[in-house]
Amino acid sequence: MFGYLQPDKSELRIKEDELYKSVYCGLCRHLGRDYGFMAKMTLSYDCTVFAMLALSLENSNCKVNKASCTLNPAKKCLYCSSDSKAFELAGALSVIMAYYKMSDTISDSGLFKRIGAGTGRLLLSRSYRKASGAYPSIDAIASKMIDKQYEAEANCVGLDESSEATAKGVSQVCRMLSDDPSVQQILEVFGYYVGRWVYLMDAADDLEKDIKHHNFNPFIPKYNETGKNTEETMLYCNEVLNLTVSQIVLSYDLLPVDRFSPILDNVVYNGIPAQQKLRLFDKYKKGKEEKNRDYSDELF
Repeated sequence: MFGYLQPDKSELRIKEDELYKSVYCGLCRHLGRDYGFMAKMTLSYDCTVFAMLALSLENSNCKVNKASCTLNPAKKCLYCSSDSKAFELAGALSVIMAYYKMSDTISDSGLFKRIGAGTGRLLLSRSYRKASGAYPSIDAIASKMIDKQYEAEANCVGLDESSEATAKGVSQVCRMLSDDPSVQQILEVFGYYVGRWVYLMDAADDLEKDIKHHNFNPFIPKYNETGKNTEETMLYCNEVLNLTVSQIVLSYDLLPVDRFSPILDNVVYNGIPAQQKLRLFDKYKKGKEEKNRDYSDELF
């Protein structure tokens, strides 16, 4: 996954931050238990939010325990455990999406990245086979999403067409979080716009890299249209993303979210805008400040 769906921690209370970390660590433990140590490397913020949303919609009991971190035994951490299917779904999604992400990296990256992704995919192959066997529906959605994405990018389509595959894929996965038909309909819309936002956010974030390596990016035509003005292009990207965020908020407000609602509210209302600001503007601003920085006080 991409890692864009995360809370704005500066706006979380301490107990909410600890609860979020417990779900993150709980998912890590489930990945290790269900798919082996290598599967822990697929842990992401996106799938943590997915697990939290599933737990909230199920209104499942979630027990928080304290134990040594499996990656750093010297560190004690809180972790959430539940008898619901939330962590199982999130774990399978995490492994399957990571596997396909590595496949995508192999197909359109340079030599060193291809070697790294190929090695990672090989190490993850056993976990992937187990996850896809347990949840063939998730694997089918991911496989179709990637195929459609390749097709769209090969044809150099526009913003709507290029984001459609990811939007539909996330929509179908989100539908699996409830058995209630009315809630499923809302989840489909919510997932569609979350998927669209994630794809376009990633495209905007990778714009300079894609230009440099001559990769497809739906924002390149706008970049050329603005006379290769990065700042003006980012403002356009922000407008496009804001339209998608408005639909995320509208659909999210209809979901019967109860447990974890302060954290999920933070992700939607604070975390998503914070990621846009960070990826579209702050990194460029930081680069300019670093370039124009006066080092005299440090050198003399």
